[in-house]
Order: sequence, then C-alpha cells, then structure tokens
Amino acid sequence: RRRLWIYSRELDPGLYDHPRVVEALRRFGTAGVAGEARILLQDAAAAQRAHAPLISLGQRLPSVFAFREVGDPVDRTYPSAFIANDAGGYYFRALGHRFDGEAGLDARARARQLADAFDAVWERARPCSELRALGL
Repeated sequence: RRRLWIYSRELDPGLYDHPRVVEALRRFGTAGVAGEARILLQDAAAAQRAHAPLISLGQRLPSVFAFREVGDPVDRTYPSAFIANDAGGYYFRALGHRFDGEAGLDARARARQLADAFDAVWERARPCSELRALGL
C-alpha cells in the first residue's frame, strides 16, 4: 500500500484525531516504502484551529503527507468525505459531517473511482502552505 487519498471537511474530529488512526498513519508514513498520502480539505483553517494531530504528523513527514484545500465553489459544495487506498480499501460517507457510510477492503473498482474523482479536485486545489512547519 503506497497511496492514500483522504477527502475531508476539516480532518473530522473524532475520526482522524483518534490515537489508533494517528498511529496507523504514522506507521504508513514511516514504513520506508515511499508512501504518499494526499489530504484534501474543504476548510484547512478549521483543522488548524482544532490542532488536528494529522497536521503535526504531516509537518514531521512532509515528503509523505501533502495537504491541499479546495477552492472552486463547485468543489466546496461536495457533501461527501472518504478515504481510499491503492490496495482497494475505502471508507465513503455520503454526508461528510456524519460517520455512517460504506466501506470495503477489497473493492478496487470503487477505490479507483474515488481516487480518480479525488485527483480531479486535487489538481484544482491550492497547496496549504500555512500547514507546513516553519524552519526557523
């Protein structure tokens, strides 16, 4: 598993700040297999204000974790949130502010569909330079 796509409103407090999730993402980032996690946010400032642990992990591992914020008005109205990987796993929530959704561990077609939709928005989104660590 080398690719991870996360589309979230503001790093979903209660989900991406759970210690087991942060630890799993840390292991992903330090596995030494040239992994890449792309994280697309609708509101980067809210995640930053909430001191989301995933931001500090991304600051420690900037070669693995990349953050962008959607800017296009059409993209900002997207109601869903999801995570997908290149091994066919996904967790899709039709309403991004709720935790109920559908998941699959071996659904390559659905995971690829989510990744393709993600990549189109990723290209239009702006890099979140404000989430980078300051090298003073």
